[in-house]
Amino acid sequence: MPDLEALVPSLAIAALLVFMLWFVAGTQGNIRRGNRLLRWLQDGLPLLGSRTTLRWLGSSAAELTIVDPSHPFREAQVLVVLEPRDVGLLWAYGHARGRRDFLIVRTNLRRAPRFELEIGDRRGWTGRLDPERLVEGGWSRLDWPAPEREAFVRPGADEALARRAWDRFEAASGGVWRLSVHQTVPHLEVHVRPPDTATVSSEELITTVRELALSLSGE
Repeated sequence: MPDLEALVPSLAIAALLVFMLWFVAGTQGNIRRGNRLLRWLQDGLPLLGSRTTLRWLGSSAAELTIVDPSHPFREAQVLVVLEPRDVGLLWAYGHARGRRDFLIVRTNLRRAPRFELEIGDRRGWTGRLDPERLVEGGWSRLDWPAPEREAFVRPGADEALARRAWDRFEAASGGVWRLSVHQTVPHLEVHVRPPDTATVSSEELITTVRELALSLSGE
């Protein structure tokens, strides 16, 4: 029978080695994946503004801030959010619940939007809305043909514009998780999964953001 007192430290060392190897491999994998997405975004970012700063937030997120936003934006930011591949248990937990790599485009406009809306896809990591809170806050449910999606609007919302915007974001990405428009900042925010970056340009995604922003500003 093996000596348990000698076996426990060996198992602890082996577990630590596995954790460290996983951490290193996961970190390197995330950095490679993040750099690919950052290169992909380079074609579209000039549509938001002429200069961009980059800041890595650990190994699972990168923040791109537009220094000189173009019209109609007052502020613009793109977040590249990656799965936490460097921490095995956290990655497995999130992946099993639908977490994937995704992008957040968040902007403030020079003129506040004409209306407000919230659309979410329940299958997405960030797409689960709180219907009870929204209804209590005066929002109305918008009928949507896809049962996995929920949409809520304030009175006076342009429902046709909301549907067209969602469809365009779907075509320019690997799937939309959330689309938010508010008259308070942030005015416009969209959460999408990256598309096949080899075949779809980031210009399509950012053009959709810009054209929606112009429509929301009444231009």
